[in-house]
Amino acid sequence: MFTHPIHIRFGDTDALGHVNNAVYLSYFEAARLAYARFLTDGTSLDRVPFILGQATVRFIKPVFFDDTVVATAHVTRIGTKSFTLEHELLRGDEIVTSCSSELIWFDYAADRSAAIPDEFRQRVLDVQGSL
Repeated sequence: MFTHPIHIRFGDTDALGHVNNAVYLSYFEAARLAYARFLTDGTSLDRVPFILGQATVRFIKPVFFDDTVVATAHVTRIGTKSFTLEHELLRGDEIVTSCSSELIWFDYAADRSAAIPDEFRQRVLDVQGSL
């Protein structure tokens, strides 16, 4: 499973002292983009050939300033033009938040979705071992 460490900044928190709910999406985005670059050997964002179509976040336990957490990323489904990426935000061994995101393979030049290439499917299997 791909992991991406995240340090909670003071600016991530709200008046109640915990991470604001909207900020969690940026944590999962950071993990998603890091994993995408790893899977596609992309050195810049223009080599990341997919866009976010949907995200569902489940808030389990609050996270606070100065916590150190790890965001995970794992592909669980690959369709014709989209795939599902599951995330967890871990504080130690404790799951504090989870997210499921639907990503759409995208042809930026044509400005439309495109078929996921077999090379990407194989790369996911090579890295993860399975879906």
